[in-house]
Amino acid sequence: MNFIEWTAEMSVGSGVLDGHHQMIIDCLNGLHPLLETDAPEDKVLAVMSKLEDFVLVHFSEEEQEMKRAGYPDWRAHKELHDRMYDVVFSLKSDIEKGEKVDARRLFELIQDWLVTHILGEDRKYVPYLTDPAAKPVGQWKRSNGRDC
Repeated sequence: MNFIEWTAEMSVGSGVLDGHHQMIIDCLNGLHPLLETDAPEDKVLAVMSKLEDFVLVHFSEEEQEMKRAGYPDWRAHKELHDRMYDVVFSLKSDIEKGEKVDARRLFELIQDWLVTHILGEDRKYVPYLTDPAAKPVGQWKRSNGRDC
């Protein structure tokens, strides 16, 4: 049994983005058993490297989807992504430098952020992906009301 199970409530209505979220959860589930043992840091590093690579791809694609869907707060969402990437990169860099990383703290940090992010922040853009009526008109208006 996995530590984190994917549930329907985590779905954002996009097969691609849901697949990404599931792969991120798989990375976290791969990290969890390493916490039960005194796993070599190279195993933790391998999971963190995979997570870092995948998070970059996912964040980029998710941000593009939000922009295409007309989600008005995509820039704020991108800032959250940037901060999370910085955390993942920093932790991975610490491991690469041979610094002792508290794997349990690492897992709790990432698990909390990702699950909270997926169930909280990502839910905010769902209507824009799934309901065409929720999308704003794709035309910008000048302050004088004329189309650009």
